[in-house]
Amino acid sequence: MKTMPRRFAGLLLLLLAVNACTGLKPLIPLDPARKTAVLENCRRPFLPGSYRLVHALETVMPDGAKGTVIGILTADPRTRNFRTALMTIEGFVLFDAGAGETLTVRRAVPPFDAPAFAKALAEDIRLAFFSPGEEPAAWGEGEEGALICRFERADGRLTEVITFRDGVMGIRLYGTEREVLKRITMAPPQRPGLAETLTIRGGRPPYTLRLRLLESEALDNESGTAAMTPPGGGPSGPVSGNMKGKSIP
Repeated sequence: MKTMPRRFAGLLLLLLAVNACTGLKPLIPLDPARKTAVLENCRRPFLPGSYRLVHALETVMPDGAKGTVIGILTADPRTRNFRTALMTIEGFVLFDAGAGETLTVRRAVPPFDAPAFAKALAEDIRLAFFSPGEEPAAWGEGEEGALICRFERADGRLTEVITFRDGVMGIRLYGTEREVLKRITMAPPQRPGLAETLTIRGGRPPYTLRLRLLESEALDNESGTAAMTPPGGGPSGPVSGNMKGKSIP
């Protein structure tokens, strides 16, 4: 019986090791008395109420191409509604969309007019700024002493919120096979939901978004509807582009 060549055996072991690293690792249980503090840490990345945020946003595409725009986001975590716009430094609106029960694109110009872009951006916003839930399915200590909360999702996926020893925070989205779909890292938020810098990596093909917070404004509005006024026009403002007025499931 022929034996497997060494180079192929080594490659197989490497692939097995990589696959083992992609799954969820068991959490080390902690003293139940620490639960309140751990869960409080896990809430820090997310907005506690309605806010208007302005970011400098750098995009890095799979081919290495980079671009910088201004991102404006008004969001209400209580209703999980948001309105977002991307615009040039000169004020030209490249993309404008809002989401409640459905995602509606009001304006989109190339290269921001693909439905896949709108869906990915909406998921990034919800992942980065809206809490995945009140009570995690599991919590404890993970890799290198990080504190971790894991939240199960109705679609079978899982969200993990991580507080590293140096205060840096992370959010990971796992698929149904517990493969990593997206990773978010952020500087320690000085106030909940208001990290000065934030990086999102994910997608197929992969992309990177780097956000730097320029302005933040708490909105004194219980329903959050007034927060949904976009730049470059009010609720009945200009609508244009290849996807104008299109709702995306």
